[in-house]
Amino acid sequence: MKYFLILIGGATGALCRVLISEVIERAQLLFFPLGIFSINILGCFLLGILINLMGPKYEEIYEPLLLMGFLGAFTTFSAFSKETFQLIEQGNWLAVMSYIVFTIIGCLLATWIGMQITNN
Repeated sequence: MKYFLILIGGATGALCRVLISEVIERAQLLFFPLGIFSINILGCFLLGILINLMGPKYEEIYEPLLLMGFLGAFTTFSAFSKETFQLIEQGNWLAVMSYIVFTIIGCLLATWIGMQITNN
C-alpha cells in the first residue's frame, strides 16, 4: 500500500509542478526560472504546514502519499529541507552547514560535470 500511495502522490505532484510552473513562467517577471523557484518555495511551505498539522494517527497514509509522493515530485527541494531541519533539531550545526553547502555545491558541480561529459 505504501508504494501505491507514493505512486499516486508522485504522479499528482509531478503533474501539478509542470502545470503550475508553466503558468508562472509565462509571466517572465524575473531573470531566473521563477516557475520552479515558486514551486520550491510553495512546496517547502506546504511541507512545513503538513509536518505540524498531520498527527501520528494517519502517518502511514499521509507520509507516503503527501510527503514522499506528492511533495517529493512537486518540488525539487522539499526532501532536502526536511532533512536539513532534522539536522537542526539535533543541534548539530556543523552537519547542518556542511549538508547545505555540500548539497548545493555538489549538485551544481555534478550537473556541470554531466554537461561537460556529454558536450559535443
